[in-house]
Amino acid sequence: MTIRLWNRNFTLLIMGQLISIFGNMILSFALPLYILHISGSASLFGIVLGLTYIPLLITSPIGGMIADRFKKQRIMFWLDAATTVLIVVYIAASGLVTAILPIVIVKLMALNAIQGVYMPTVSASVPVLVHEEKLVSANAVVNLINSLSQMAGMAIAGILFAAFGLLPILVISGICFAITAVMDLLIDIPFKPQDNSGGIVKIVKGDLSQAVKFMKEKTIIAKSAALAFLITITLLSMMMVGIPVLVTQHLDMGMEFVGISQGVVMAGGLIGGFLAGILGSKLKISHIDVIFVLSGLILVPVGVALWLNIPYFAIYIIITAACAIAMVLLIMGNVQIVSLIQKETPVELIGKVISIVVMLPFLANAAGQFIYGIAFEYLAEMPYIVVFITAVMVVAIGFYARKIFNTADQSDSYPDRETVSHIPQTS
Repeated sequence: MTIRLWNRNFTLLIMGQLISIFGNMILSFALPLYILHISGSASLFGIVLGLTYIPLLITSPIGGMIADRFKKQRIMFWLDAATTVLIVVYIAASGLVTAILPIVIVKLMALNAIQGVYMPTVSASVPVLVHEEKLVSANAVVNLINSLSQMAGMAIAGILFAAFGLLPILVISGICFAITAVMDLLIDIPFKPQDNSGGIVKIVKGDLSQAVKFMKEKTIIAKSAALAFLITITLLSMMMVGIPVLVTQHLDMGMEFVGISQGVVMAGGLIGGFLAGILGSKLKISHIDVIFVLSGLILVPVGVALWLNIPYFAIYIIITAACAIAMVLLIMGNVQIVSLIQKETPVELIGKVISIVVMLPFLANAAGQFIYGIAFEYLAEMPYIVVFITAVMVVAIGFYARKIFNTADQSDSYPDRETVSHIPQTS
């Protein structure tokens, strides 16, 4: 019997992700650009980006526990609805109060707090909507949609911000979240009720200890999470801070070029998700070390271009192309890691385990963007040093990955996971 990837509920989930992530990305991209625009400080830009990840660190574990204990479609509905209301309130407040830095920071932190709950809910939904054999392809589709939405969102946000400012971005974002909230009501996600007695403190303590105990027993999950942390605090953080800073301050180009560059980089993520979907189970976790080593080596031309101080537009092309290729490779690696974790984790623990796993990259983002903001500020005359150091660290991470996965491919070692067919259907 042919196993299908696409079904009604998975299709609705993906369509909702496409719209929701686009709305989130244009806003999340525009607000930090506004901070860099009004301050002109790379270090402040990095510090603010780092601070806004604190809510993600706090709410992500909560999101994982909620995702396992309550109906996921209702969680997504209330989060999308809350984001819509938040944007409307922000627009109203901006008309009464000058859009000063603290208001922007509060908005970013609130948006990230909601995303901290939303992301584990979506990740926990995928394994119960598709067959286990289709998990790699399903996660590839999720990454493909994420990259497509982010690519379009960043490009449009950069252009709109340069031409009209924040207001149209806020309006479009609010409409996107409102549409997604309606779509959430149409999804039917299988739900396995759990015991909610004993008080909130006991539940939280029990859920966290259960997830941590499982990760200690399944060491491959903890090691994979460590790998995600390391690649985020180095390569991803460098790209998130480096592209806006290098383009606007070192190359003296406008914000619209930042949007175009980020859009092309996200197109790399789109290609990476597409390739992961095509390869499916042929994409082996044991080969992830090659992916990371290549991701580090691709930064070398960027460092050389900055070091030799070639014409600025040529540097811009090299930065954009190198980061796009790196994103292709990283998305392919990310699909493998997420699929491994989902397949190794029982259904009733997926939300909690995923929330802990994704919390580490959030922490890495906060620390990495803070570090790279300061690094690019104090090495403004020698940015190639930052790039070269990052390249060396990413290559070293690739060799660490080889040490983790060199014993055997993990793709056929998932006997412990409860299958979708065993999940009770509840209304």
